[in-house]
Amino acid sequence: MKNWVLFIVIALLASCAPRQKLIVGSWKFKDMKIESNLDSANLAFVSMAGNQMKTNISIKMEADSTYTIMQLKEQRAIRGKWWFSADKKNLFTNTDLGLNKYKVLKLTKNELVYEVLDNNGHLFKMMFTAITTAGSK
Repeated sequence: MKNWVLFIVIALLASCAPRQKLIVGSWKFKDMKIESNLDSANLAFVSMAGNQMKTNISIKMEADSTYTIMQLKEQRAIRGKWWFSADKKNLFTNTDLGLNKYKVLKLTKNELVYEVLDNNGHLFKMMFTAITTAGSK
């Protein structure tokens, strides 16, 4: 019985490690889907912001749990820490701007998709594509 318990614990730990390895690398904002109803003014603003993010935002996630958001046009970098929840379903980030929580829907070596609630309770699905991955140059 002890062997089975040990096997299950090792299998669970091994299954969690890849998610942390998969997120390491550089990511480019691809698209955003609005999952909440917005009035026309907010919808126009969010659509404009999404279009700007496509050419302006990249994120570099490091193996040491640090990350940098690059705002290319402003030549500005925001640095912080990242980590997964114990069940690996949620990604957390923390900077001087505050703590954020993202529900990870998909994470592969080429794609990151998560849901996030804004300060007004609107739900958004954010999609990123990999620029580089851990171990690539």
